[in-house]
Amino acid sequence: MATSHRRQALRSAAAFFLVTFSAAFLMTIGIRLTGWFTHSPDITPQATEGLGIAIMLGVVTLAVGAALRRLEAIEIRSALLGASSVLLSIPLSLGAITQKWDASTFVISGFGLLLLGFGLLVANSLRDAREAIEADPKDG
Repeated sequence: MATSHRRQALRSAAAFFLVTFSAAFLMTIGIRLTGWFTHSPDITPQATEGLGIAIMLGVVTLAVGAALRRLEAIEIRSALLGASSVLLSIPLSLGAITQKWDASTFVISGFGLLLLGFGLLVANSLRDAREAIEADPKDG
């Protein structure tokens, strides 16, 4: 019985990590490639091939994470908040070190705030669902 719980916990942790990592990885590549908020990188044909492979691996990682186990709302909340913290900390720490606050710092931080908002929205819906269950006298 303990082995089953341990296996389930490891599957849950692996799924959570793979989904969170691949989402942040693919979002970061997309932000860089658009050139909307930062300067688009000069990419050679060889680098384009490598980038295509990296994107495909990111998508496969996302699919594997989703296939391992369906995430529950509390795990989705944690994934959103974790990705938010990464998207907020990297540009802000770079700005603090270099004292350069350009548009990319604010845009990437904005995406972090967006994910933070979604994470808090999921957390609020979890609270509402829990309160509804506790208030229902039929379940007691």
